[in-house]
Amino acid sequence: MISLVLSIIALCVGVANLTWQLALFLLNGPRIKIQMKIGAVGRGGMATMPVENVQNLEQQLLSLRNQGFDEPVLAIEVVNTGRLGVELLSYGAELSKGISFTPVRDAITETPMPYFLEPHRQATWAMPLSSAVRVVETTRATFPEEDPGPVRMYVRRAGGKTVYAKRSLRL
Repeated sequence: MISLVLSIIALCVGVANLTWQLALFLLNGPRIKIQMKIGAVGRGGMATMPVENVQNLEQQLLSLRNQGFDEPVLAIEVVNTGRLGVELLSYGAELSKGISFTPVRDAITETPMPYFLEPHRQATWAMPLSSAVRVVETTRATFPEEDPGPVRMYVRRAGGKTVYAKRSLRL
């Protein structure tokens, strides 16, 4: 009877240890969260808002333009909530058909890619909204019978993983 009780205790300790090792493995790496934003550049800075707050895109961009923010942008805010840094290789916008746009000359940022994002830090990159609109128009011309779907921002990490924003925006 004592050996059965010891075996059960050993089994519980073993399962707890395995669970702890799995939790450490998942928590020790970089964990990045992405928020897609819409806004405009002007007056020496960039004004943005999360895409989930957009109700009437044209009206909100006109309001920003009236306040001196005259170049509409699509922005991505990346936050590393993990315990390790992560190297970000590129960012861009993608449609449901897989057509994507990665800004090269049109990037609006003081932080060039590739970029090493330290733990518990954030960074923001932006691209002209007109570039995303051109990607939507290109997709409509390439696949005229199908809806191009909403635009979704992404960031590519070293190691080949692509992380997408949870929210998207229909243009």
